[in-house]
Amino acid sequence: MAASLPCVVCGAALPPAQQAEVPSNVRAFAAERFALWRCAGCRSIHARDEVDLDRYYGAYPFARATPSRITRFFHGRLWRRLRAAGVARGARVLDYGCGRGLLVDELRRRGLDAHGYDAYDPAYADRAALATGYDAAIAQDVIEHVAAPLALLDELGQLVRPGGLVAIGTPDAAAIDLARPGRWHHTLHQPYHRHLLAHPALVAAATARGWSVVAHHRRPYTNTWVPTLNQPYLLRYLRAVDDTLDVAFEPPRFRWAMLSPAAMVDAVFGALRCPPGDGLTVFRTPPPPLPATKT
Repeated sequence: MAASLPCVVCGAALPPAQQAEVPSNVRAFAAERFALWRCAGCRSIHARDEVDLDRYYGAYPFARATPSRITRFFHGRLWRRLRAAGVARGARVLDYGCGRGLLVDELRRRGLDAHGYDAYDPAYADRAALATGYDAAIAQDVIEHVAAPLALLDELGQLVRPGGLVAIGTPDAAAIDLARPGRWHHTLHQPYHRHLLAHPALVAAATARGWSVVAHHRRPYTNTWVPTLNQPYLLRYLRAVDDTLDVAFEPPRFRWAMLSPAAMVDAVFGALRCPPGDGLTVFRTPPPPLPATKT
């Protein structure tokens, strides 16, 4: 029997329910393999070994992201999700883990008082942005990157005003089958994803902090009905080149495989084939306490 491993999400110390070894989906490290295991208690997925993250982030493809009509379109979809959940125009918003700040720029264009923080981007590494009193904090594709996901929830809760909103965008570990890790090559995203929370475990952790679920979207905001702008078509294109994430940040390349009948079906109807499990959950933090009444 495998040795018990402690889960940083639910606290259980049980033998892993599943284990796998997967390569990195970043070109510079594609020859390296990384061990993963699933908690038998909450079904979250964890990286087994510590790594030098500074080394890996030194070649991170997202650091090459640039603004474009497509990124603005995607971020507009994310903004509509946030607005429907209660983030008002003019709200003071923090994008925690903002990368190059593309979402920050888009939110500012739409009239929000938007700020960004990202420890790995010099333009946004100033911790002065981590002031309190935000109306909403967004952590899109962040919680799975950190060593202590529950501590991040605590920090996000402290950054927003009482009754403020916290939006967590992250893959659902419960939707990933570690028996077929190749199918989830890019979702597992090694070695950058340290702890992938199962959605019920995320909700349980938030509920334990007094948060309530305002909205939940089961699929990514980048999965759209616009032809070719959906997850299955993007993944097919990555496979047609070298199946690394780097391809998404490079000039488009012609590939005959993208003209196949199956590719054409994905181009038009791929949004239907995008499995649930990589979405966005918006939580509301506890409201301020009621003032004491005189008796």
